Amino acid sequence: MTVRLRITPVLLMLIPPLAIASNIPHYGAQFSYVAAGKEPPTLHGFQLMLNYDPNRYQWRQFDVYFDGGFSHFWVNNTPYYTTVNIYSIAPVIRYTFKRRGPFLPYLDLSIGLAYLNHTRLDSRNLGMHFSFQDRFGIGALLGNKKVSIGIHAVHYSNAHLSGHNSGITAPLVLDIGYRFS
Repeated sequence: MTVRLRITPVLLMLIPPLAIASNIPHYGAQFSYVAAGKEPPTLHGFQLMLNYDPNRYQWRQFDVYFDGGFSHFWVNNTPYYTTVNIYSIAPVIRYTFKRRGPFLPYLDLSIGLAYLNHTRLDSRNLGMHFSFQDRFGIGALLGNKKVSIGIHAVHYSNAHLSGHNSGITAPLVLDIGYRFS
């Protein structure tokens, strides 16, 4: 009887960590390439996003994870203000259409904060260094959910907090991502 009483508290102490182990956070990286720029029209660039999914903010097929990233944009055929680097952080709401299978299509929506290292790009006056990043995308998780492919549109703007608000828009950005854990 005393042996059972000693084992029971030990088992009760192990149950919460085992339950938490099923909610292990995921870390990943995503590389994106601008396939088409709109504002300015000769916009080119890439993005590198690191993401963190704590697996805590899930409801049905919705999941909230967080992105932190670096974007580098440039324009061609202009003698001035040809590049801008952007540092951003944002929560991302993802809706996954299916829960199981080798191909899981999803829809992403995100609004976050960004810092631009220049306030001009090409002939556009971006207004100030602080900006908002708006992103809308579709894609799919493949195989064991470690690889993702997709497309998204991204827009940077200061929401008229400054007298100038030209913004940067890339309506077609190609993505490839990998989840490490």
